[in-house]
Amino acid sequence: MIFKKIWNKIYTYYLRLFYRTLQFNEDVIVDYRCEIEQKNNISIGKKSILYKNITIYKQKEGYLDIGEGSHIAPYGYFLIEKQKLTIGDNVAIGPFCSIFCSTNAISGDENTLFKDSYTKGDVNIGNNVFIGTHCIILPNTIIEDNVVIAANSTLKGRLKSGYLYGGNPAVEVKAISHA
Repeated sequence: MIFKKIWNKIYTYYLRLFYRTLQFNEDVIVDYRCEIEQKNNISIGKKSILYKNITIYKQKEGYLDIGEGSHIAPYGYFLIEKQKLTIGDNVAIGPFCSIFCSTNAISGDENTLFKDSYTKGDVNIGNNVFIGTHCIILPNTIIEDNVVIAANSTLKGRLKSGYLYGGNPAVEVKAISHA
């Protein structure tokens, strides 16, 4: 256990030292088993953590911005490409969650194959959001502040502040109070 903590600190230091385009604030931890394609246009706020086996695929033009005090549990998959993924402050993303800024879609053109048809768009996750395990977030999704997402939910569109959402597709389940 102590070996992994030391190795994570060394790996995070290595990223800071050799990839000047990464902006890591103090006390950021990136597990050495994370895979980050295109190490530019990435900003991570202080005391945020990327646990093991997070996969971040982005092109040079894509952006990833993670606020302060947020953490992403193991086995997350983020497909950003040329879009922007914004994750606010104090966000907890459960294990095995996938966020897609680009994904296949059904085309209106019958001559276009499904594998060649895409929907693309930014994803914006507000502050104080909890996302349960195995959730899928699709392009053009906005999750406002103070939202809880139940496990195994599929998210698309705007999720309003102050609600618990769940299901496939996710719907408002009930209002929650933020104390």
